[in-house]
Amino acid sequence: MHLTTVLHYLVNSNVPRSVSFYDSNFGPLSDTVRLWGYPHEALDTVFAAVCREAQSRGTTVEVIHHCLDASIQGVILPEMSKGAYGFDICDSRDPDMLAELGFEAVSSYKNYTEKARETLIRARRFHDEQEHIYMENMDFSAADRLTRETVSALLDGKGRETPGREIHRFFGAASILGSICYIPELTGDLRKRYFIKGRPGTGKSTFLKKIAAESVKKGLDTEIYHCSLDPNSLDMVIIRELSLCVFDSTAPHEYFPSRAGDEIIDVYEACVTPGTDEKYEKELSQLEARYKGLVKEATGFLQEAKKEAGRFYGMLPPLDDTALKRVSAAVLERLFSK
Repeated sequence: MHLTTVLHYLVNSNVPRSVSFYDSNFGPLSDTVRLWGYPHEALDTVFAAVCREAQSRGTTVEVIHHCLDASIQGVILPEMSKGAYGFDICDSRDPDMLAELGFEAVSSYKNYTEKARETLIRARRFHDEQEHIYMENMDFSAADRLTRETVSALLDGKGRETPGREIHRFFGAASILGSICYIPELTGDLRKRYFIKGRPGTGKSTFLKKIAAESVKKGLDTEIYHCSLDPNSLDMVIIRELSLCVFDSTAPHEYFPSRAGDEIIDVYEACVTPGTDEKYEKELSQLEARYKGLVKEATGFLQEAKKEAGRFYGMLPPLDDTALKRVSAAVLERLFSK
């Protein structure tokens, strides 16, 4: 029995709008079990059973978490090309009868979710103001040079002639628990990790986009992790075939080298006018405080949304242990049968 690899990530984000990378991850599979309208606690039970079975068989498993509460929303068995996923009662992809019956709790859930989304968008604007300060003090030619040198060092002589596959995901989200992040779980078995240090607006996302594009061009399957607050921006690229990753290692997902193979790429030092932090210290501190305050406010709205979801499911006939065992058995049969 070989060691089981467990990856943890998300495929959904609700900011600044509902964004889903479900198709990127589940689309290539030969079979997917789709569960609709199950409470998160029930999905946790079902998918935990799948993870235990995968562990007992020594089969690689990927765990997909929900962006609201970090519960398990889905699983993928890549070696078997199978997966299972739980769609929410309010999932916008497809019409759902229960969601249309006018339950007050469903409307309230949607209302709190929208308030959280609007608040996080406002928070993002203060982040953008910080970006503007640093962009005015950037040496973009130095940034371009650093990017070219890094892409060359990482990818020259690697790959094959046919394009690689892009896999789009999120490694974290703003949730009822605060900021959740699965970088350690996603990068734990990689030999080489590059920690990008910088500031807002210093080109970290552009840097990552160029690495990802070149990796795919060279025929390497590339995991592309988007910022949950701005899905147009990238926060991490993983190339497992080369056992390496490059990621934005700044707050709220700040990490530091902790083992052999870890290396810092300091964009601030290489590309920003010296003394910028000190010159704008007061203004930057105020913007950061307002940003954090709004994120905290949004967390409160998400917590209220979670309560309303619980209230809605509490109105429905409960799934007892026997029913959950039947569902789990059916899912296991579908996923693990040949």
